[in-house]
Amino acid sequence: MALNAGWAVRALYRSPRPEVAGVETCLGDIGDITLLRKASEGITAVVHAAGLAHIFDADAEKYAGFCEINEVGTFNVIDMAMESGVPHIVLVSSVSVYGKYPGVKCDETIPCQPQGPYAISKRRGELGAIERMAKGRGSLTILRFATIYGEGDPGNVAKLIQAIDRGRFVWPGSGNNQKSLIYKEDAARACLCALECPVFGTEVFNVSAPPATMREIVTAICQGLGCPAPRLQIPLSLLKAAGAISRKLGDPGNLNERLQKFIRDDVYDGRKF
Repeated sequence: MALNAGWAVRALYRSPRPEVAGVETCLGDIGDITLLRKASEGITAVVHAAGLAHIFDADAEKYAGFCEINEVGTFNVIDMAMESGVPHIVLVSSVSVYGKYPGVKCDETIPCQPQGPYAISKRRGELGAIERMAKGRGSLTILRFATIYGEGDPGNVAKLIQAIDRGRFVWPGSGNNQKSLIYKEDAARACLCALECPVFGTEVFNVSAPPATMREIVTAICQGLGCPAPRLQIPLSLLKAAGAISRKLGDPGNLNERLQKFIRDDVYDGRKF
């Protein structure tokens, strides 16, 4: 996509990937300062999209990984880009930095109250990037993406598709709650748009498609799979009771948290972008 838009592309990969004609590749890790310095030479913009995600265990060992990659790795990329005089950096972030605002359509003015190691590390990555860029002359565009889905997605949308495909999906609640999502190619287009419209200083944007209800999302998935929409529905009162029982039996709240995440509204305002 970037090549088609006329950009000369240099890509940094952590592990070997099939070659793409016209793309210069660097192989290594964002913890390697020497590699980042070399990768930053002679470029006019950086899109920093590397990060650790889709790990939901909040123990200290896992959090060390979030810190190392989403925080320190981000700082390394920013520092080396600034050292090389790169005038514009696009930082890929997440709407998870807002935390939970039930019933609120979050725009960029909402205070960030991240919860959990992933969201906290993404917010700290943002803050560190902003602090560093304030000391230089470049511009920083932070894109807070809604949940990204598409081919190769290892996240919750893929799990939902798999559950429906295997006939294991049962409606929790009414399905009238709303979710903000964005397809991966639209996310890539957003990065290109940010590259082509550099900001002055630092700007933060939510990036999302218009919200859809869970019923609309599940119906669209069923249409794509060619299967009927699930009819079996579990009332909210029963779900809450199940969550309470699971906690009494020693579950640390994971079942209840998953249910609450599914049935709550997660809506983000992308009009500024």
